[in-house]
Amino acid sequence: MNARDFLTLAQNLAIAGNEAAWRSAASRAYYSAFHVARELLEGLRFVVPRAERGHAYLWLRLSNCGDAHVQLAGRELNDLRGERNRADYDVTRSFLQAAARGHVRVAQRIIQILDSATVEPTRTAITDAMKVYERDVLKEVTWRP
Repeated sequence: MNARDFLTLAQNLAIAGNEAAWRSAASRAYYSAFHVARELLEGLRFVVPRAERGHAYLWLRLSNCGDAHVQLAGRELNDLRGERNRADYDVTRSFLQAAARGHVRVAQRIIQILDSATVEPTRTAITDAMKVYERDVLKEVTWRP
């Protein structure tokens, strides 16, 4: 499956006529961006943990990669996760269609930025910066030669 298929589904859900669909749109938009980020880091030879730990793993490294655009994508990925949590877990608060559409746009922007990070020289620059961040700050090296 292509992670971008979640984004297509999110776009369709965001134009639907009910709150359950809008909430699902926010969730699918996040997971589309999440999986694109996972694919990027795995392609750079980082070992991304599965399950719950993968979320923080991704946004922390992206947010500390030395490239302003990719760092923005990392912060937005973290923010989008918070919105996904609100959509999925806080069902007592209303969730508007405008919010769903906004979350879809953010996911699109994140994916666009991450796609642009797959080409040189950005690819090598962010890899090197994330390796240093892991070694010096996190003290947890997950990059594999």
